[in-house]
Amino acid sequence: MSDATKVLQTGVDTGDGSTYPQPVVVVDAAGNPIDLTKANGAAITSVTAVALAAGAAPTASLADGVLTLGIPAGAKGGNGDPGPAGKNGAPGAAGVGVKSISLTKNSDNAITGGTWVGTDDKSHAFTVA
Repeated sequence: MSDATKVLQTGVDTGDGSTYPQPVVVVDAAGNPIDLTKANGAAITSVTAVALAAGAAPTASLADGVLTLGIPAGAKGGNGDPGPAGKNGAPGAAGVGVKSISLTKNSDNAITGGTWVGTDDKSHAFTVA
């Protein structure tokens, strides 16, 4: 591998947040390494990048003057810090309180129900079982 090939490197994630450099070897269509100082008589006329899955080995090939680089996606990062607290919501509708309660008793003097009047002045009947 020539010095020019060694310069082309990618970082490999070690899983602990650090990376180490890994050389990328440029190969021809037959898989033979290409010395970038000579390019085996082929001139690089354009470069194309191809996305690879996270953890895949990086790739590079040179065919018909097109240098194609396969670049692996990074590993998924952890969750970030929680964001700031949101604003308070709008006040809710006014509630209804109890203004008065009238109880109904049966002949045995047991409470069987009644009526309550709310602060909205509406009357509501209820039963006691």
